[in-house]
Amino acid sequence: MKRYNILTLEFKIKNDIIKVHPVLIKEGKELILFDAGYPNQLNQIESELNRLEFSINDLTKVFISHHDHDHIGSLKSLKMKNPFIEVISSKIEKSFIDGSEKSLRLVQAEKYNQTLAEEEREVGESFVKYLETINTVNVDITVKENDYIASGIRVISTPGHTPGHLSLFLEEESVLLVGDALAYENNQLSIANPEFTLDIDECINSIRKIKKMEIKKLICYHGGLVESNISDSLKKLLNKDMNDIKRRH
Repeated sequence: MKRYNILTLEFKIKNDIIKVHPVLIKEGKELILFDAGYPNQLNQIESELNRLEFSINDLTKVFISHHDHDHIGSLKSLKMKNPFIEVISSKIEKSFIDGSEKSLRLVQAEKYNQTLAEEEREVGESFVKYLETINTVNVDITVKENDYIASGIRVISTPGHTPGHLSLFLEEESVLLVGDALAYENNQLSIANPEFTLDIDECINSIRKIKKMEIKKLICYHGGLVESNISDSLKKLLNKDMNDIKRRH
């Protein structure tokens, strides 16, 4: 396999199919999975690893960008199948991943539901109940800006979507795995779910930081590979009326 491979997992919501893109990285004896999908995606992850001639038992680490349900959903299942996997996150996200603090997404959803009219609350309350089912998992290693999780794989702090959100930079290839620091929609880079971004100012600062990096390719968890017009697309995004984004947020 190449040093990194993009996986594709599918999650069905009513009549829609949502695709997310964890990344598998091979470096020496390390086989690292970047993010762990929605709940109940263990079989899909296994299938994608098999496609690349690996299995879950070959995984040595799972790097979690942040604690949202679509990034840690199958983490517990992975650990149950291979208890030797080491889970890596930022120190800030650790407490939400391991359940020592309530998920910020759950806090946000509960607060939002209080603003809804009675007839609108059913969907909101259903989402809260769903978030309450997400399994918590112990984090083995915490990392910060410019730490390395393996040779040539550097941690980049990209807060905003959540306070401890991290990205990974593959230095040799100049490829940045951005998690939800950005999304790729309609051939353009965008803010990933602005309505769910917990600190829009920090998110914009992280995008500015990414723009200053020398990057050949981006991999967005929502949208996949971006390998052309990265600088122009980031510039276009940052030139949008951010005040309008904040008002809508």
